[in-house]
Amino acid sequence: MPLKLAIVGRPNVGKSTLFNRLAGKKLAIVDDRPGVTRDRRFASGSLGDLDLTLIDTAGFEDVDDDSLEARMRAQTELAIQEADVVLFLVDAREGITPGDEIFAGILRRYQRPVILAANKAEGRAGDTGIAEAWSLGFGEPLAISGEHGEGMADLYALLAGYDAEIGFQEEDDSSDKPILIAIVGRPNAGKSTLVNRLIGEDRMLT
Repeated sequence: MPLKLAIVGRPNVGKSTLFNRLAGKKLAIVDDRPGVTRDRRFASGSLGDLDLTLIDTAGFEDVDDDSLEARMRAQTELAIQEADVVLFLVDAREGITPGDEIFAGILRRYQRPVILAANKAEGRAGDTGIAEAWSLGFGEPLAISGEHGEGMADLYALLAGYDAEIGFQEEDDSSDKPILIAIVGRPNAGKSTLVNRLIGEDRMLT
């Protein structure tokens, strides 16, 4: 079975860019504006010979009410609970922010392995942010660039260790593969509501 990897962090740290790289195709929309990703998105991916089930998440907001932002936060926390390993991204160029520190505190509540990755670390501009990331308490930060593919060998080594520890074995039973259904239509026709009804949970925000 593939290793289930949730990619999490505050807005605009490069989660969707890394998601697309690991998926091998542009599935998630990448934009500098926060809030473009709202639901948790699943895709099959790989890194070397590691098979992955990827979960892209919305930028984490410290909100707990009835707002859209709070519902996005709930989607992110569901992704953490579903994952075998959580990849916590911070922006090496911007450095550690209060939002990163809040998110780190929330991650400690869950019994999930966490890999801390300082993204956008190409060149020397991210050196200070990488050093600051030690303060989050998840050990040595992994310097990566989701856009340029730097640090992927180091990420592979860490994930391969978790894959062996968790004890996954590859399964290839085509009879167990689900039927894939695409739900399409114009905006506001009820596509997301129907998806939620079919899977029995609020996966898509409506």
